[in-house]
This record gives sequence, structure tokens and C-alpha cells, in this order.
Amino acid sequence: MKKIKANLQDLIDAFGSCSFEQEYYLDIRTGEVILLIDEKLTGEDESEIREKIKAGYNKRYFRFPDASSREGYQDMAAFTEELKDEGLKEKLQIALDGKGAFRRFKDVVSRYSEKREEWFKFKDNRIKKRLMEWMKENGLELEEKDNS
Repeated sequence: MKKIKANLQDLIDAFGSCSFEQEYYLDIRTGEVILLIDEKLTGEDESEIREKIKAGYNKRYFRFPDASSREGYQDMAAFTEELKDEGLKEKLQIALDGKGAFRRFKDVVSRYSEKREEWFKFKDNRIKKRLMEWMKENGLELEEKDNS
């Protein structure tokens, strides 16, 4: 296992946000998270860093997998199931039904500040678990560093 010194929250944030428009890479030498956004959206030329990443792909630079909407939905459903407040639980179950579930879930949970914070912690813990599994699969081990 290769030990990587990085900020855990930075890794969680990136791991949960990767998509076809936003690519996140972990530089295992520095622990830095590198964000590349589709050039069509930004108009910025990132060819130099892209070439650097391509040359060191899966040696120095590891791309986080795209965040799965299925996993995101499962996170929301699991959080909802654990709730003791039956009224809120019912509202979130209704919000999760059908197209637009992510927006409706966010809208409902945002009205409950304490539950909103619990949701973010819950979601981060689930992403952290997936992150640690991904790191292990890639022969990487986290050594946390503080960025404060």
C-alpha cells in the first residue's frame, strides 16, 4: 500500500462530485486534488495539466470515479429510513418518489436545519466509506493531514 498524505474532507468533497463534466484527480505525491472541468464549459486551455496527468495516469495521478446517482439515491433512502421523526420521514419518502427526487429531497431537508446537518454528516460518512474502498482497490492508504 502506498501511503498518501491528504486532507480527508478535500477527498470526500471531490469523490462525491466527480462527473463527466468535472474530473477530479488525486496526485499521490502531493495529496493534492486536481479539478479539471470540460474546456467547452470554461473556455480555459488545460492541455498542459492534462498531458501531465496522462503521462502519470495511475502512477502518480488517479482519477476519482464519477459519482453514481444510484449511490446518491441509496444514501438519501438510507438516511430517510433511519429517521425517528415519522413526519419528516414521510415527507422525505414522498420526495424520493419519481423524477426530481434529488431536488425534492434537498428542498425538504433544507427546511430542518438540524436534520440538514445530520444529512451532510451521514452523506459524507457514506462517501468516505466508498472513498476508502476505492483507495484500497488502487493500493492507496490515507494518512490524514489537516489543512486548517
